[in-house]
Amino acid sequence: MNKLYLYILAFIVFMGMGASWVIEKANASHEIPIIKKVPNFNFTNQNGELFSNNQLKNKITVLDFFFTNCPGPCPIMTYNMKTLYNDFSSTDAVQFVSITVDPINDSIEVLKNYAEINGVNDQRWQFLTSELSKIKLLKQGGFMLFADDLPQGHAIKFILIDEDGNIRKYFDGTDEASLAILKKDISNLVKNI
Repeated sequence: MNKLYLYILAFIVFMGMGASWVIEKANASHEIPIIKKVPNFNFTNQNGELFSNNQLKNKITVLDFFFTNCPGPCPIMTYNMKTLYNDFSSTDAVQFVSITVDPINDSIEVLKNYAEINGVNDQRWQFLTSELSKIKLLKQGGFMLFADDLPQGHAIKFILIDEDGNIRKYFDGTDEASLAILKKDISNLVKNI
């Protein structure tokens, strides 16, 4: 009976060590791969100012494509982006960029009003517009996202961009579990700036 007890005890200890190792590996800082460089672009923000890919440098950026009168996922995405915006309010190292896929209806004035409604009171969250052809080119060619049936056919992805302007990872902008991972990845990248 004592031998059986020792075998069971040894097995439990072994399993516990294995579980600890798995948890440690899961919590360890992991390397986020570089997918590709964000291409050059030069759009206009909600204040009528130019905003280009150069303004992605030296900051961690979360970028998405949306439109203000979207009846589908955009309100959820905007709410989730606003949550991240508020969560990282204590640092200027993190910024947020939302690019409209409906530039005909989302004028600069509409974007400015949308920003104000969502509590944006600083330069950390930019709402951008441009010509539809340029938006499509950036979305499909630059970010490798579907862009044929805009505005309805836009993606629900949040794109994580590092301080060197590299696309690092895509996240579901409507999923809480995906956003929890994004938040950790933002924090990890901020440590490297």
